[in-house]
Amino acid sequence: MRIQSSHALEARGLDAYFSPPEAVWSLIAIEKQHLPEYIWEPAAGDGAIVKPLIEAGHQVTATDLVDYGLDNCTSGVDYLKAEPRPGIGGIVTNPPYRLAMRFAEKALAEAPYLALLLRTNFLESTKRLPFFRRHPPARIWISSRRLPMMHRHGWQGPRAPSNTCFAWFIWDDKAEQKQHLDWFDWRDHSRTPETLDLFADAAD
Repeated sequence: MRIQSSHALEARGLDAYFSPPEAVWSLIAIEKQHLPEYIWEPAAGDGAIVKPLIEAGHQVTATDLVDYGLDNCTSGVDYLKAEPRPGIGGIVTNPPYRLAMRFAEKALAEAPYLALLLRTNFLESTKRLPFFRRHPPARIWISSRRLPMMHRHGWQGPRAPSNTCFAWFIWDDKAEQKQHLDWFDWRDHSRTPETLDLFADAAD
């Protein structure tokens, strides 16, 4: 059985659907030449993005509105109201979907590199068209294999694969080419000592 989230807004609360590590390790692999050393994760949650980035050799500032128990994460920080962090080379996050546009617009004004894990239907909507005209992504990496289900924080119900397609949306000031579309299979980017060495070298 496949499940697509249809939870009411009241049930979703803060939209705390934490990223599967498979998506993060894939990002580290496919963006290894572009990921900056110093990264801000402003919706850090339980560390699903923070921990792999640190393990791969990046310096990560972690903040969130809520304390989910992640070590060295500053809680009580509303990203949409937060001041820019000095020295940050990029922002990498899986934002609450209903706030994704606001996250993206703020981040693009503050950082030269932005990676957002979003549903592919973020590409749709006439309301977002002007945004994409102004800020075309440098790269869009579509997960060819459906990611493991992102259940909301505290979910105790049945577990199942997702039927929602996700992609990494990348904005990169250094990219000469824009709107490059490609695919990745998260099973190609397993977490091994060899790949950890490769990722750490790329972050140096």
